[in-house]
Amino acid sequence: MAVSAKISPAKHLAQLEEAHPEDEVPNNDKIKLESLFEGLGSFGRFQQIQFILICIPIAFVSMHVMSWTFVVSSARKICDEFNETSGIECNELAYSASDRWEMAGDNGWIRATVQSLYFIGQMVGSFTCGVMADKIGRKKVIFLCLVLQVTCALSLIVAPTWWLYAILKAGTGFTQPGIYGVAVVLGIELVGKQYRSFIAVIANVFGVIGGVALAVLAYFIVDYRLLHASIAIPSLIFITYWWIIHESARWLVSQEKYKEANVVLYATASMNKKTVPTDWTSQMEKKMDVTATKKKDTFGVVDLVRTPQMRKRTVANFIMWPVTTMMYYGLTMRSDVGGGSLFVTFITSQLMELPAVIIVALLIDRLGRKIMYSGSIFTAGVLLLANWMTHDYIPSQYAVIMLMVAKCAVSTAYTVMYTYTSELFPTVIRNTAVGCCSTIARFGAITASFIAFFLVDRYGRIVMIIPFTILALLASVVSFVMLPETNNKTLPDSISEVEGNTI
Repeated sequence: MAVSAKISPAKHLAQLEEAHPEDEVPNNDKIKLESLFEGLGSFGRFQQIQFILICIPIAFVSMHVMSWTFVVSSARKICDEFNETSGIECNELAYSASDRWEMAGDNGWIRATVQSLYFIGQMVGSFTCGVMADKIGRKKVIFLCLVLQVTCALSLIVAPTWWLYAILKAGTGFTQPGIYGVAVVLGIELVGKQYRSFIAVIANVFGVIGGVALAVLAYFIVDYRLLHASIAIPSLIFITYWWIIHESARWLVSQEKYKEANVVLYATASMNKKTVPTDWTSQMEKKMDVTATKKKDTFGVVDLVRTPQMRKRTVANFIMWPVTTMMYYGLTMRSDVGGGSLFVTFITSQLMELPAVIIVALLIDRLGRKIMYSGSIFTAGVLLLANWMTHDYIPSQYAVIMLMVAKCAVSTAYTVMYTYTSELFPTVIRNTAVGCCSTIARFGAITASFIAFFLVDRYGRIVMIIPFTILALLASVVSFVMLPETNNKTLPDSISEVEGNTI
């Protein structure tokens, strides 16, 4: 029996207070958690609007991540490229952080340090935001990170010293996983299983939009302070998200917050023109964890390695994430490592993510997550090795194309990785798992910063190509050997489901 979505949620809340979930309900009357959400619409109007809203800030996150590439470029380099293509002199207007704080030459380590501090902020944020999202909810973490990001971004405009600027960059870095990572998890929990594979794909498209927009802005805005202002000021609109974004109903149910979940379910049903089952809490088929006596709020990092299957998945992901992240940021921050204009190669590098998105969208449900990730990262490693071996024997444009295709392969792996990891871990610890993986990944990002902004300038491209190749092949083998396929499988809600191999 179902109740119309137009019936007052308040009336139903009163029924919930009188319900006794502990009472036995005949097995044939029970409903599974997945069935409850599927019955309200797998990707209806409610999910579409909510998901687009949480994806918009991802474009700004992408701009913050990559802004240092242009902010740190010398005014002379930027103006040389601008003058050649536009015929307009910009030398009197240009002002870069590198020129202001003398980061060139022997002080090149400062450039790498500033971007590394951004990634250290990401590292702390990945762990903190992941755990917090499982404890206090996805919505609260996203909103708090949006507020902090806007605050730090506006402060970057007036930072008087490079070390204060670096601290503020670390602050914006802290917010990145709380916005992007938690948004992807929220999106995956928002839709039906047949649409989960598109969540990270669409989120990545917004990241590409942000990257291309950054390059266009940086081309015309040659004062780094105005560039920061053009990114930060529009972000003020996200303050309104507290009133328009809903919490994850799946997370609320996993925390036994049935009253709050009921409000979200009614909002979903109303917009999707569906119905909510009567007394759904008492009809719910409970999926308790193996440690039934354990309180629902005590799941933590130790649970990632406490049991055999969880441990195997965690170890594999702790290898995949830093390798993929190092390659992704390294090939993006030094998109001109093979030669060419910084603006052209950067935009090309960003646009190469669109073929990656199309590849993922077309093949991820056909080939599966496992094959897609291991195959993509393997392809990237082979292309980098081929680039190094043939660089002196082929025209430079072919070497650049080879690197761009390698970037496309890495982007494919990066996109698949978010979906794959989110599906490998259960609801009770999903954000903690993704957060810990993202934390470990920052070691790869920090390494990429020093390689891209310091070591390549000193020792040449070989210090990037060889390590990236070896580690890509390692990540490919580890993911293929150690992890199961999750394609078209029900999301696990408890650790016992993972250990029971029901995924």
